[in-house]
Amino acid sequence: MNLRFSNLFVQIALILSAASALIYEIVVTDTLFFYFIESTYSLATVLSVFLFGLGVGSLSIYILLPKIKNKKFLFGFLQIFIAFYAFLVLFNLTEIIGRISTLGTFLVSFILLLVPTIFLGAIFPLAGSILKEPKKDNLGLIYSVDLLGAIAGSLIAGFLLIPLYGHKATIIFAGGLNLISAGFIFPKKHKLLPLLFSIILFILFINLGNFVIGEQKEYDFYSTSPYGVVKIKEGTLYIDEKSQCSSNYGQDASERLMADYALSNLEKEKNIDVLNIGLGCGLTIERALNYDVQIDIVEINPKVVLANKLISNVLKEKRVNLIIDDGLDFLRKKDKKYDVILIDVQNPLAISSSNLYTVEAFNIIKESLNENGIFALWNYEGNNQKYLDVIYYSMKEEFNFVYQYPEVFVASNQKLSEKEYSPVGEYIVNTIDKKIIPDHYF
Repeated sequence: MNLRFSNLFVQIALILSAASALIYEIVVTDTLFFYFIESTYSLATVLSVFLFGLGVGSLSIYILLPKIKNKKFLFGFLQIFIAFYAFLVLFNLTEIIGRISTLGTFLVSFILLLVPTIFLGAIFPLAGSILKEPKKDNLGLIYSVDLLGAIAGSLIAGFLLIPLYGHKATIIFAGGLNLISAGFIFPKKHKLLPLLFSIILFILFINLGNFVIGEQKEYDFYSTSPYGVVKIKEGTLYIDEKSQCSSNYGQDASERLMADYALSNLEKEKNIDVLNIGLGCGLTIERALNYDVQIDIVEINPKVVLANKLISNVLKEKRVNLIIDDGLDFLRKKDKKYDVILIDVQNPLAISSSNLYTVEAFNIIKESLNENGIFALWNYEGNNQKYLDVIYYSMKEEFNFVYQYPEVFVASNQKLSEKEYSPVGEYIVNTIDKKIIPDHYF
């Protein structure tokens, strides 16, 4: 093979390797969002281990380079190892991490991610030593090629693979890129190795497909989305394996009662304008429809809407208007005022929900209410006193009166009851700049 094609193959192999590295990084970051009490912990863990691993890998090649006899073989071997490590370990990251503590999650995640990132770090200087450009410094070329692959991997993972196919299929795709990369770089006498491993990976992929299909058959609804895998089984809604609500809940479920807590104060009113953020199983809307109301329901996840139709008929009601949007963003854009705003979303640890529990969000909600309007917030079974106090103090920043019912807070600038919530802890509020709620949720 002439020098020109040899160098081209090295560049293609590096692009594929860099793309796979960023795909792994985005998948792992997205996975860890659900196991840390702060999104910053997830980002810090993944970035620190990736940068540390890349540094160790690069330094290792710098030290060992004179002793490496077959650089192309080592490049290909590292790609194959990364692919299978990803399939065996990263593929099962959710099952491995489970429900361990934040500190445990950090340590386990760091250890599990360190191995592939060290190998990925070794790829960059190794490719530079293989690439041969007579009378030229190839560092700039290698760096630009690596960045091109990283950018492509980020865009493909974030905008295409994860939203459409989920984490596991995305990891399989990245592993395939590693094996193709190995095929481009392996010396001729070892060319069959990546082909052999590709066949093995393909067989594993087929078995995975059969497993996933079998798993999907267990559910009445199963679909990936940008906000997690949405499932319905026996009337219960799950997002990324976590139960959210169920159509089997009794009439005294807090998701239903929160509508009563707010609307019973306006029982004699006609044509009450209600905004409900978070569709879920439709329990809150179902109870609200017992009153003389017009309801706008804002749901960020279209797949939840599809799932809801299997367990609820609330969206068929003429008095219900569905809007697919982010709840806070919807309120920022609209000038419409409501008599009642109900928020029933995932717990405050979820990235897509955490901002709704802040003073800034409560201010937007207050400005979106009519004079003496009522706001009800489901506090997701959080019974820690400090957690409840922080919610109370944060709502009190914007509303004159704040009341607490089982799993629900109600706030208004009009007096609704004789007995307000009585905090016992120090005055601390939850803001977008400094989120305190996750520290006290458990």
